[in-house]
Amino acid sequence: MQRGMHPTPFAACLVVLLVAASTARADPAPPLDATRVDSPRPSKGDLFPAAGHASASAATGLPFLAIGEVGIAITDGIAIGAVGGITPSVLTAGIRPRFRVATSRNTSLVFIVPMLYYPRASAPGPGNIGSTTWVLARPELFFDGALGERWHVGGGMGFIAAASTLAVGQFLEGREFAMPAYNGSTETKRGFAGGIWNTIATRASFRTGEASHLFFEGSLVMKGVVPADGVGGPPIVVTLGMQHTF
Repeated sequence: MQRGMHPTPFAACLVVLLVAASTARADPAPPLDATRVDSPRPSKGDLFPAAGHASASAATGLPFLAIGEVGIAITDGIAIGAVGGITPSVLTAGIRPRFRVATSRNTSLVFIVPMLYYPRASAPGPGNIGSTTWVLARPELFFDGALGERWHVGGGMGFIAAASTLAVGQFLEGREFAMPAYNGSTETKRGFAGGIWNTIATRASFRTGEASHLFFEGSLVMKGVVPADGVGGPPIVVTLGMQHTF
């Protein structure tokens, strides 16, 4: 440019473009991920905390006056707990493993297998037990669904299998069952040897906080298509309690 000449329109435009480019580099646009809004993922309910987290629960119901559990989540879909409880006639302790397989974003199949040990009882209880130790398993398979971010509701079926440890030992030895008598009877085979009943089950949980739930479980004990009799009380199992994840 010669001395005394004014800038051309082209040079002025070039200056404006350079200033605009410099401003754009100093204030880059936010990344695409920062502008994307995802809906929160539903909770998996009270049974399955995040992997590696511990949980504790306390409940009451029927036949258990009180029952509690301390558990650990092994993975996001596998957890196990140590259980202890008391009925009007016996104490019990055991474990409760459970497994979850997702079928969609909001639904899953849930398999729960409580396995309990009952020490020697001094009075009849479920199954008309006598003064003998016995074991019980209650596997149940549920179809579980998340209703919003707080509710989980499930329904399914399973069975209850109970047996006297003495009867199991005699069976493994190939001997005929000879159970101890009780209730004043002199018939040695009147004791509780075992039984199997099918169940219709339901459960629900409500998230009350970031790491706490209320939960309800109910099972109707059946003998085929009719409610079972001879189980030492009403043919139902009902549990209402609270759970917290740590």
